[in-house]
Amino acid sequence: MCHNLLQDPAFFRFLSRIDAELAAEARRCRCPHCAGPLHVADYPRKPRGCPVAVRAEYAHRLSFTCGWCETRTTPASVRFLGRRVYVALALMLVSPQGGIAARAVADRLAVSPRTLSRWRTWWRHIFPTTPFWRSARARFLSPVASERLPESLWARFGAPTCPERMAQILVFLSPLGSTTMGA
Repeated sequence: MCHNLLQDPAFFRFLSRIDAELAAEARRCRCPHCAGPLHVADYPRKPRGCPVAVRAEYAHRLSFTCGWCETRTTPASVRFLGRRVYVALALMLVSPQGGIAARAVADRLAVSPRTLSRWRTWWRHIFPTTPFWRSARARFLSPVASERLPESLWARFGAPTCPERMAQILVFLSPLGSTTMGA
C-alpha cells in the first residue's frame, strides 16, 4: 500500500479540502431532523498519525449544530473514522495483517499492539456488520473478503496511483465518520 502518504503534508491537505467540500454540502442540506439552518460547531481533536506540518488543520473536526433544534450534525469525513484518535489514513495503512511495512509504520506512529489488535477486530468483525457496509458491499460485483479487510478493499479501487486510490477508498468510507452512519 501507500505507506509514504503518512509523511506527505500535501496529501493530508488534499484530504482537508475534501472534508471541507463534504461539510459544505452537509450544511447546504440543512438539519436532517427539522430542516433548520446549520451553524458551525467544530470540535477539537487530538489527531495521531498525521505530519506535524498539518496537525493544526487536523486539530478540529468539522461539525454543525442546528439553529432550531440544536441537534449536532457531523458530516462525512475522509480524515476521521468516527471517534478514533488516529486519522483514517493510518487505520487503512497500519491495520493489514502481517506485512513488514505495516508493522514498521505502526512502530513509527507508536500504535500499541493492543490498539492494532482492536483495529483489526473492528475491520474484520465489526465493520462488516455496520449498516454502511451492509448497504455498500452490494456495489462490488464479487464479494469482498471480510477476513482480509481493509486490504481486500484496496483491490476494488482502480485508480492508477497510490494517492488517487487511497483517496477513492477514503471517500468511499467517509460516511463512517458522520453522525448519521456512525462508526
